[in-house]
Amino acid sequence: MFNAVLFILSPLIFLINKIIPLSKRKVLFYNKRGFFHGNPKYFFKYLIEIEWGHPIWITKSEDVYNNLCRGYSPQYVILRKGLIGNIKYVYHYLTSSAIIIAGTSDCWHILRYTKTKRRKIINIGHGVLVPGTKKTGIEIRSSSKSIKREIKRRRAVTYYTMCSEIEKYTRSAAYYVNLNNFVVTGVPRSDIVINNLNNKQNLYQLINSLIHPKVNFEKVILYAPTHRDAGRWKDSISPSSFFPFNDFHVDQLKQFLADNRAILLLRTHDNENKFGASDQTQVESIVDHDRVFYFSHSVLADANEILPAVDLLIADYSTIAVDFLLCNKPIIYVPYDLKDYHRGIVLDYNSWTPGEKVHDFKQFLKTAQEYLINPGKDSEERERIKRMFHQHLDGKSSERILELIQN
Repeated sequence: MFNAVLFILSPLIFLINKIIPLSKRKVLFYNKRGFFHGNPKYFFKYLIEIEWGHPIWITKSEDVYNNLCRGYSPQYVILRKGLIGNIKYVYHYLTSSAIIIAGTSDCWHILRYTKTKRRKIINIGHGVLVPGTKKTGIEIRSSSKSIKREIKRRRAVTYYTMCSEIEKYTRSAAYYVNLNNFVVTGVPRSDIVINNLNNKQNLYQLINSLIHPKVNFEKVILYAPTHRDAGRWKDSISPSSFFPFNDFHVDQLKQFLADNRAILLLRTHDNENKFGASDQTQVESIVDHDRVFYFSHSVLADANEILPAVDLLIADYSTIAVDFLLCNKPIIYVPYDLKDYHRGIVLDYNSWTPGEKVHDFKQFLKTAQEYLINPGKDSEERERIKRMFHQHLDGKSSERILELIQN
């Protein structure tokens, strides 16, 4: 209904957008489904902490709205519901000088009618796109119509924030967008890792407060595969699998964890769990609430908040492995469907993933034990790749993004 009204009123909105004065320090924030997480969350919090301007979070979720009103103030959040809520939203959009998004569709419903050089659209992204990770952008679109629509959305963005020169060139090629639109600032979610590298014990306490029942542990293993776009394409019908080995035995896994005084956190991608805790179909045969826990986004929205406390990461083509490189700790890769993975991988997988690739459970247990005993194994290769993928290691990405808005 709202989009239909926008379409009908688009000539008027277009005209108002050309002449209405902008508030130089008003910044609107959008995110997937309006949820409060990821890069937009951390940059939003940064602006409030330094008391800069008027950041406003846009959401349709009453839970998010109520939580932000309690945590901050109603002046910093707009609930896009009802006539009054939507009128208020459109007014603040038209008078804002900058828009922060994480995806191309976040505000396209109104951006398509209001493109102007007076207002900066800054995409601070979701994950890092570099060699060895899954493809995204134009390359994964299935029809010429969707490709044209995606290119139009991508080119409406003023700036994309990047972690490195490598990502800058990778994104430009994947998006069909001019290289000058990509700026190497770093991203706020990386700052969360960098600024907590020496905070392991407090993060252990955080983890223990989030799992039930509480347990004594000395090691944390996080298993976080990417999504498989299940149902989106004909060749993608199944969600991601955990321990996809023919020789997998859950009892052996639990004994391994007990022997190492370790816990295992299983985390599905938000595209598969939709931020819900109730759907555990991918992990229910493994979770025991003793040493193995389902660590969904409803438990902790951003895994980066605990990465410095993780001793071993299990990944596949997910960009969380790129974030984890900031910790220079062991990574086990499980590329069980590498040849058939429908999205494909940016450049060569093996050359850009600094860790052991395992293909059966016996190999997994052996490799995991080696890494827990000797976390320095492969550290030089991890450090080399880290410095290629993360140009800024000072934890000040939000400061550089603010400079984009101000300049």
